Amino acid sequence: MTNTYFENIPSCQIELLQKIIGQRVENLIRYSWWSAEESTAQADIDEHEVFSLTAGPLLLYFDSGLVIGAASNPSLNSVTVWIEEDQNEVVQSGKPIESDAQLFPIEARDRKYSHLLWRKLIGQKVCDFTILKQKPINVLYEDLPNEVGIIITFEQGLAFVLSHGLHDDSDDFSVIQKSHISEQVLNTIIEIQSC
Repeated sequence: MTNTYFENIPSCQIELLQKIIGQRVENLIRYSWWSAEESTAQADIDEHEVFSLTAGPLLLYFDSGLVIGAASNPSLNSVTVWIEEDQNEVVQSGKPIESDAQLFPIEARDRKYSHLLWRKLIGQKVCDFTILKQKPINVLYEDLPNEVGIIITFEQGLAFVLSHGLHDDSDDFSVIQKSHISEQVLNTIIEIQSC
């Protein structure tokens, strides 16, 4: 495997993650594979869980104009992060997520398909981040990054996790609270503090 293969894992994006410290979140939008209505049936989830648990990436919009994308890559057993836009200039390679007509935007502000916590984060300043690394569960995982989460901490003690399957021990990307990680899964996690 080349370094390019690993370039979007959190430990290779420390500089990017450090850029968000001190910035305020202007918006959080999931770009779902399904409409919000379809997500409840397809993912077998309650309406207020759609933002957190639908399939598809998340874009985090900051007051500086920086937009970060987050998703997960099952072949790496890891969350991935990248710069989608910086100062309103698209910098990621390929088609911008916002312009993908096959994806359905679901905002954190949505009162029906999002939990109150996500609405509370809008306008909050990022204080810190922590990378969550999972101990290899068998030999097939030993050569993988296993960076299964990033905890993003905000002022006033608010936080959330960009998660690779931590809510249900799957390989699905989700945006959750740390309290949604089972004790069994937490016992396999090593926290790597930000630099």
